[in-house]
Amino acid sequence: MRTIMMAALLCGWASPGMAQSAAARPSLTADQALQLFAEAGFPVVDGRPLNRCGKPSNPRIAFVDLNNDQQAEAHIADVDPACYGKPGAYFAILAQQSDKSWKRLIAEDGIIGFEPSRSAGWNDLSLEARDSACPGARRFNGTDYGAPTACATVAVAVAETSAPAAVPIPANNATGPLSQQRLFEWTGDRTPEARALSVADREKLFRAAGMQAIGGGKWTGCPDDVSGRSEAEIVLFRDLNDDGRPEAVIGDGGTFCNGYAGIASTVLTQDAADGWRVVYSNQGFVNFLVSRGVHDFPAIEAGLPSSCSPYFRWDGREYGKIAQLDEDGRACEPF
Repeated sequence: MRTIMMAALLCGWASPGMAQSAAARPSLTADQALQLFAEAGFPVVDGRPLNRCGKPSNPRIAFVDLNNDQQAEAHIADVDPACYGKPGAYFAILAQQSDKSWKRLIAEDGIIGFEPSRSAGWNDLSLEARDSACPGARRFNGTDYGAPTACATVAVAVAETSAPAAVPIPANNATGPLSQQRLFEWTGDRTPEARALSVADREKLFRAAGMQAIGGGKWTGCPDDVSGRSEAEIVLFRDLNDDGRPEAVIGDGGTFCNGYAGIASTVLTQDAADGWRVVYSNQGFVNFLVSRGVHDFPAIEAGLPSSCSPYFRWDGREYGKIAQLDEDGRACEPF
């Protein structure tokens, strides 16, 4: 079980870097993976990484080769505007030592970029003004990337001293009672934010959701419908869990694939690397509720042609079904 948990923590993600080389994920024992997260500033308590503010976190990790030695370094990034300095993000880069332990080479608040130039054989790093309170280059000095700025020094010190050895994880409604009250009123029509998305942003979302282009700028999740009546639209675009990154809902209309429901809904979230991943999909529409799950994602009511609706809550990995209720909050059986 412990090995499975650590494998889940180490799932790769698309790094935002520019010039680093991708590297295969090294084979790690559970203890080595725990040491990696702790060295990066995320002690794992009760199966959850905690950030330096003692809050449950979901740091993203990519394995990259920064010095062309065919060995993986780890790039860990996290977003929490309430915990980190400008722009509400934190990163750490670590290298694995000969004894398989991990050593932190740099850790700062900000979003790091990877440059093609090198110092002592290692990619130079850069922080832009929009991504850091201390913009500038970070160069390898033969041992690490140093702490050339006051911001870097403070970030490393805080990461080393502030993270508690054990902090009880708040329930944050992840297992509490379900409220059927909606987070906001929404008819399912396209919101102004969704309408304002660029063509490039729309395409990125459609591709992440597995939609297919059908010509004329149109996309669908039902390419078998040759009538052309099945069409996908981005209907909602907003930050649903207040983590500084937006979520999106794609409504894929048409009865050919969706039957009496007439629509399928796909919910996506944006990660720290500006990529998108699907967190929920159903046949029918969706409503978001004031009840929340892990990472403060709102619970979801799956709207179907029935007065008996299923309800789902985010558990950190997926939206799992937690109830089937009628409009009065009583357990029911659909149809």
